[in-house]
Amino acid sequence: MKYIAVLCLGFCLTMYSQDPLFTNNLRSLVSLNPSFAGSNGLIRYQSITRNQWYHLSQPYLTFYNSFDAYIKPLRGGFALTYIRDDQLKGTLVTDRVDLTYAQHLSLLKGKLKIIPSIQISGFQKKLDYSKLTFGDQIDPRRGFTQGGNESFKNSVRRNIDLSSGLIVNYNHFYVGVSVFHITQPEQGLQSTGKLPHRLSVFASYNFRLGEHLLLNGLYRFEKQQNFFENQFAVNLLYKHLILNVGFGSNNLVSTSMGFRHNYFIISGGYEFGLSGLNTACTYELSASYTLRKKENRKLIKDFERW
Repeated sequence: MKYIAVLCLGFCLTMYSQDPLFTNNLRSLVSLNPSFAGSNGLIRYQSITRNQWYHLSQPYLTFYNSFDAYIKPLRGGFALTYIRDDQLKGTLVTDRVDLTYAQHLSLLKGKLKIIPSIQISGFQKKLDYSKLTFGDQIDPRRGFTQGGNESFKNSVRRNIDLSSGLIVNYNHFYVGVSVFHITQPEQGLQSTGKLPHRLSVFASYNFRLGEHLLLNGLYRFEKQQNFFENQFAVNLLYKHLILNVGFGSNNLVSTSMGFRHNYFIISGGYEFGLSGLNTACTYELSASYTLRKKENRKLIKDFERW
């Protein structure tokens, strides 16, 4: 019984594993497209904590941390990103580190930018059997009992990965495409299983409506194996207040509110489903820090350049 359970679990992990995605794309820019490395012109740090289906006893937690900087002599940007994906309180944990380089090419006196990028990653996926229960651990009178999973050793898979991105930016308009997991590395724990390609496409535009008012519209499309996602979002900045509302596939609605300082941004967001099986709720907490020259700290720049 327990061997069948493990094989089924391994099949699910290898065949249907998907990348974690974030609702707040503008606070996870390198995750949206690697070519955003160095897009703010100097130094930036972004972080997100995502608690998916938090009302369940075993939530799905994802932690995102990214540091990126623009290197002027190279006219390029570097990014170092760490993502930790924790399912069922440590039962299945994936740790991933990405190193990204983006080359910033300027045309038309700087109005047009073409930014290709390359990303090299290393990841570790670990399954902790001590947190699993199997059929032969169920006693008719006492319920679940100890034992039954000691014969299994924790499964660990380590591998490297390769991804690439491209962004075209003209004035306040941005459009980009990226392909993640070009090499389709092996990620199976109990059997073989390739990490499937993920195609990501986005487009956004920033409308300057006044000295202290900025409106951003963003569309994102994701495809990985048989999984599709579309997301439309509107972001508004008025002085120091940031508001967001979005609508995605499967009738998902997202909202967030944040505070923007000359150096940092903090925000909190909430995502919920309107109908069907997608009624579970998710929240995200994000923070970012941007280092700019003194004369640029109070300027309202495009959302993608914070």
